[in-house]
Amino acid sequence: MDQIESVLDPGETLVWHGRPDKDRFVRKQYGRCFFAGVFVGLSLIWAWASFQRGTTVSFFVALLFAAAGAMVVVAKTREIMAARKTRYLVTDRRAVIAVSWKTPDIQSFAPNDIGPIEIKNEKDGTADVVFNHSVTHADFTGLRPTTNGFIGLSDPEKAKAALEALSAPSG
Repeated sequence: MDQIESVLDPGETLVWHGRPDKDRFVRKQYGRCFFAGVFVGLSLIWAWASFQRGTTVSFFVALLFAAAGAMVVVAKTREIMAARKTRYLVTDRRAVIAVSWKTPDIQSFAPNDIGPIEIKNEKDGTADVVFNHSVTHADFTGLRPTTNGFIGLSDPEKAKAALEALSAPSG
């Protein structure tokens, strides 16, 4: 709860808070990590065989493949760890996605940033609550759509209700 209070501005009231279901991220990344781990293992066997035969080019190509597989394993493991450090908040002033990694990453969405709220159900019983659609310039290909929301929730209806209350016109 201390992490949540550190995100709140003075006088701001917490309406709802949640976090992603960490098991969902593990389940989604397990297959990729397993495949990448096997890929690394086979690449290292190839590198060892190439080293034993003295084929330098084959050895370095095998090491490149092993490094690529290791990068996939590390990236997917970081995604799982980031999900465990993610908090979602809805206050009386804004919606917040806070990731307390080495350097905290806090995204805030004012009531006028909240668009149509959709719940996207997953097969595992969790759901994503998407509430912000924007367009950002990513690279030379041009503008790309970006969606923001609360990912992997076990109680999406409560989050949706809190977001609807926040984005409802006051007056």
